[in-house]
Amino acid sequence: MPDTVILREKANGRQMHAAAVEADEYATQVDISALKDKDYAKALALWRYAIRTKLVERVKAESRTVAHLQRTIHTPWLDTYFVYSSYLGTDSFFLVVLPAFFFFGYDDFGRGLLMILALGGYASSSCKDLFCSPRPFSPPVTRLTLRDHHLEYGFPSTHTTQSSSIALYFLLHVPPEYRPHIYLYAFTIIFGRLYTGMHTFTDVVIGCILGISAVWVHSLPMFQHFEAWVFSGGLAVPLVLISLFLFLLEMHPLPVDPCPCFEDSIASGSVALGALLGRWAVNYFNMDDTLVKAIMPGSPWTFATTSVTVLQRWWVVAALKMFTGMLVILSWRLLAKAALAPVMSLVWRQEVATSRVQVKRCKSYVLTKVVVYAGIAILACDILPAVFSFLDWDVRFRP
Repeated sequence: MPDTVILREKANGRQMHAAAVEADEYATQVDISALKDKDYAKALALWRYAIRTKLVERVKAESRTVAHLQRTIHTPWLDTYFVYSSYLGTDSFFLVVLPAFFFFGYDDFGRGLLMILALGGYASSSCKDLFCSPRPFSPPVTRLTLRDHHLEYGFPSTHTTQSSSIALYFLLHVPPEYRPHIYLYAFTIIFGRLYTGMHTFTDVVIGCILGISAVWVHSLPMFQHFEAWVFSGGLAVPLVLISLFLFLLEMHPLPVDPCPCFEDSIASGSVALGALLGRWAVNYFNMDDTLVKAIMPGSPWTFATTSVTVLQRWWVVAALKMFTGMLVILSWRLLAKAALAPVMSLVWRQEVATSRVQVKRCKSYVLTKVVVYAGIAILACDILPAVFSFLDWDVRFRP
């Protein structure tokens, strides 16, 4: 059985221990890309199978290297650090962090970061489903994880793609004094994928290339012209955006194994779609004055020039914004799914009964995720900041 280890918190919430997964029904899910080689040869196009064969050879060779690395530097503290810090490269982390840029008045920066993550997420997920390459073999590697990422293919590393693009984007926009923190973030996520046995060196290197490429594509004049057209265009904009989004989903490779990568592409693409459609709607319907998002000068860090009262007010308002914003977003996520469930279940049954397409690629399933995640983007990027402005909750990090 694969030597996958799940770190679990004990009841007191302080001590940690490693427990090998023993349940047979769970163990059958651990090794994705574990079918016989002839199954992949039969299911994949010749060029896809040829590349996958080369990748599997690299995984076999590098698994021993990763296992040696683990044995050499393993400590319980590092286990805990790298496992929990891996959350900084997940969709849950981005769900909290990305809205904050819009809540605190950094719309352009936040929208650029969102586009870069969408580009990198789609590219990485597509490559995973395209080549169906396994993660480092276990044993000899011991995988450390708290989530179900081991159920995805290994090549390339999505964590690395996203963290490298985030790091580069921040390096291009923030003052030099923040760079050590950015380097630490990137190192923690990227090296952590090796330490936890979730990826090979090849996975990480290609992930970095994809992340850097996402930032480069976003910086191209062509992309800037595209965004300018979206923000100032007519009724053709939503038609083109929706058509492009559906085309990209249709072109997403179909994997051999049941891999959740397609879900990641839907989520990241839907958020980008919602952010663009929301910005277009604000401009097209002349709602800039209605959805005004003023910024109240102030910063929690300028203690020398800020009174205690103003400082306390800043933190209270900032906490209210984040709490209220997250509450609204999570409520929307739950309510939208519940509202769509009765209608979509009828369509879902029909599709499953008449099609061999994977359940998670049924139109009803895709449409539900698109509505939910596009709605999250519209709420976070446009509606909630306008509400906060109306409530006089306008604060930013630096004056």
